[in-house]
Amino acid sequence: MISSRPGKIFFYFMRKQNLNLYIRFFFALIFAAVALFFISNQTTLFQPKIYPPILYQGGVRGGNSQSASISAGNIKLNLQFAPNTLFYDTLVQAKNAGKITFSGKNYPGLGFFVTDIGSLHSGNGKNLLYYINGKEAQVGVSSYTLNSGDTIEWKLK
Repeated sequence: MISSRPGKIFFYFMRKQNLNLYIRFFFALIFAAVALFFISNQTTLFQPKIYPPILYQGGVRGGNSQSASISAGNIKLNLQFAPNTLFYDTLVQAKNAGKITFSGKNYPGLGFFVTDIGSLHSGNGKNLLYYINGKEAQVGVSSYTLNSGDTIEWKLK
């Protein structure tokens, strides 16, 4: 039998027969959108959140503070911090308080790499390194836990 509207019957037939195909295509689109979301956010998705301890004028809340001295070019600071505080957290806290300026880049899986601190700026084949109590640090600032009495010095090498 020949229909007066063969195109309409064809599309009706296609919709009925390929409902499974349409459902699979819909779920594939949703999966691709979710995958794209996670890939575009991968630099922040797997990084731990770092929350610096809250300091008050007299030091760490509760009075259980420790201190370390930091030297970076012409800047010399004595910073207070809570026990078991990462060096990076203390630097962020000092930066937020306007005591020091620093910048750098966070590398997923490796940590934060300081490229500029105080008057010292890496470049021209020189990198910033920090020394803890006279010895070159073996870990990055986002992995080092400060100890009371630490003397930290930044150098260009």
